[in-house]
Amino acid sequence: MTVLEAQERVGGRVLTSRGFPGGAYGELGATRIPDVHEQTLGYVDELGLELEEFDSGDSLYFLKGNRFVHREGDAYPLDMKPVEQEKGLGMWEDYIAANFDLFGNIREGTFPAPGALEAFDDLVYVDFLRQQGASEDWLRLYSSDQGSEIFKIGTLAWMVLEVADQNWDKTFHIKGGNDLLPQALASRLGERIRFGAAVRAIDHGTGSVKVTYEQGGKTRSVTAEHVVCTLPFSILRDIEVTPGFSSEKQRVISELYMMPASRACLSTATRFWKDEGIGGLKIAKTDTPIERLWDLGSAVGGDTGMIQAYMQYQNAEVFAAIAADRRQEYTLAQIEAFYPQIRDQLTGYSEYVWGDDPYVKGAWTDLLPGQASFLSVAGVAEGRVHFAGEHTSVWAGWIQGAIESGKRAAYEIDASIAFPYPLVDVGGRAARAVVKATRTSSRPRYRPWAR
Repeated sequence: MTVLEAQERVGGRVLTSRGFPGGAYGELGATRIPDVHEQTLGYVDELGLELEEFDSGDSLYFLKGNRFVHREGDAYPLDMKPVEQEKGLGMWEDYIAANFDLFGNIREGTFPAPGALEAFDDLVYVDFLRQQGASEDWLRLYSSDQGSEIFKIGTLAWMVLEVADQNWDKTFHIKGGNDLLPQALASRLGERIRFGAAVRAIDHGTGSVKVTYEQGGKTRSVTAEHVVCTLPFSILRDIEVTPGFSSEKQRVISELYMMPASRACLSTATRFWKDEGIGGLKIAKTDTPIERLWDLGSAVGGDTGMIQAYMQYQNAEVFAAIAADRRQEYTLAQIEAFYPQIRDQLTGYSEYVWGDDPYVKGAWTDLLPGQASFLSVAGVAEGRVHFAGEHTSVWAGWIQGAIESGKRAAYEIDASIAFPYPLVDVGGRAARAVVKATRTSSRPRYRPWAR
C-alpha cells in the first residue's frame, strides 16, 4: 500500500496549534469527539490514546447588545414566545426532536422516511425551524449556540445527523491534542506514506489505476489495482481524470459546497470567565461576527486559559478578507465587547482560515437545499477508484465521517465489489441501508456503525 500525502504533515483538517506559553495547545480544526461517535472512540482506544471530557456549565450570552449569563428561571432579554422564554434552547425537543420520525434514522436504515425528500429537500435548515414556529429571536439564540451554518445548510443534511446523534451526552478531546490520532495512524504506516506528493492526474482503466503526482519538483506515478481517493471534491474537480467519471459523480464533484470556517486560538493568563460562574465548552454565545468562544482549556486542566473563536459562513469570510496582520486586533476588538479583560489576559495567539487552505479550500462539506441526492452518489466507487473522506459520509465535518468512509472504502476493496454507499435511495443511484456481502459470504458483514 502507498499513501500519497500532498502536505508535509498528516491529519488534514485535524490541526492542533502548539507553541503557546507553558506548553499549552489549541485546536484550529476538528475539536470535539461526541460520546456517540463510536468509530472515532474505537480508534482512540485501539491506539492507546487518552480522552479528556469538556466541562459543563453556564454560558455567557451577548445578543442584541445585551450581555448576560442565563441561569434556569431567568428571562432572556429577547423577543420570544412565552414557551421559548420558558424553555430556551430546550425548545430543541419541540422544534427538532419532535420531528425525528419525519426524517428516519440512518443508523437503523430508515433515512429518509417516506415523504421526507419531497417535504424538506428544498429547505434551508433555518426555514425548517421557522416552519415549526420558531421566532426570529429564538433563532438568534439557537444560532449563537450552533453557529451561523444553520442559515446555509439544507434541512436533510442537518437532520440526518440530529437523528443519528440524538443520544449525544458527553463531549471529549484527545489529551495532548487531537492530532495525536492521525499521527498514531501514520506511525503504523511508516514509509508507506509519501509526503509532499500532490496528485495531478488519475487514469483508471479496467485492470488498474495510474496516479500521477508531483513530488520534490519531479513528476512521478504509481499504478495500483485499486485507489482510494480522499481528495476533497473542491480539489478533485481540478484533477485530470481519464476516462471521466459518470455524469452523476461529476455533478457532485463540481457542486459540493465547502462551508467557510475561520478559527483563532487565544491563550490567556487565567480562566477569568470562571469568576462569573461561567463554564463548560461554550463560554460565549453571541450574535457578533466572532460568533462563539469555546474554552478548550477545560479539557486540558490547569488555571491558564485556551479560547477558540469559531466563525462560520459569512462571518468566516469576513475574517478571511481582513489582512493577516490585522486579524488579531479584529479578534480582540470583537471579544472585548463582552469580555473586556481579554487584552490584559492575552498570552498567545494563532489563527487559521480554512477557505485559504490550498489542500481543501473550505472547512467541511454542507449539503445545500436540493442536494439530497448527493448522499447516494458521493461515496459510490467509479470502477477501481473508491472514495472516502468526510465529504462522502453523513458525518460531514467530523472525524467520525473520515473513519466511517475509510472503512467502507477498505471493505469495498477487500470484498472486491463496488457496492453503493450504505444509505438509501435519495434520487441518485440506489444505495443500501444494510450491506450484505452476499458474493463473499465467508467475509464479515459490513457494519458501518461498528468500531
